[in-house]
Amino acid sequence: MPHNKRMKRGVRPHGRMPVHKNRLWTLGFLLVGVAYETAIAADSAVAERITGDAVTAGQTSKGVVLLAVRWDRRWKCAGFENAQLRVIGFDKLPSTKANDDAVADIVLDDAPLVMTKPAFDNYAFLVEPGEYGLSRLEIKVARSVSDVGFFKVPRSKFLKDGQSLGGTFAVGAGEVVYLGHFYLDCHQQPILWRYYPEGREGFNGYLTSLKKSYPALDVEKVAFRLFQTKEFGQDYKLP
Repeated sequence: MPHNKRMKRGVRPHGRMPVHKNRLWTLGFLLVGVAYETAIAADSAVAERITGDAVTAGQTSKGVVLLAVRWDRRWKCAGFENAQLRVIGFDKLPSTKANDDAVADIVLDDAPLVMTKPAFDNYAFLVEPGEYGLSRLEIKVARSVSDVGFFKVPRSKFLKDGQSLGGTFAVGAGEVVYLGHFYLDCHQQPILWRYYPEGREGFNGYLTSLKKSYPALDVEKVAFRLFQTKEFGQDYKLP
């Protein structure tokens, strides 16, 4: 079924992507068969995925980051039959990871192989305070059932001198920070795009929905602080 352009009530794209001649993600395209590698989903020394009542605003030595990801296929995407976000990874900066094979400090790789749903999945991570940068991105694209490939951007393309070219976010001890809603955009080429709820009403609606998954979360403590990027989203501050 073709993708519904409306992301979700209160979560919509805002503006078009700026056009760059040398986008990071064009460096990583690889045409392959249906088989592919996936990230190793595991808690790292600096970040731990948390659920349910573990998501609170009572952490004093660490911070909590909140984000949402949509894993379904986007149909008729920039000349492809469909495209699907597969992996997003973030490293704590400055990154000390020496190669592309090292697992990112925060890994999101829950994309289903077959059955997908047109909705955002909520995530919460308990992390060491500091700055984090985008360090891995994989998008699967298909021209047909047998013609499948990937746009892969590894750590070596994202990080320069320990800093991320793709974008960053920061969280302090005791903070709970919302980073954005992550999905695909299909302007010219399938790419990662950071969306967000529009206005105070939209953000409050998102926080209300979070309480269903994280009942112990004090929504009054959540800071709207989007993942900052020049490549994968536009700046926005709540009015």
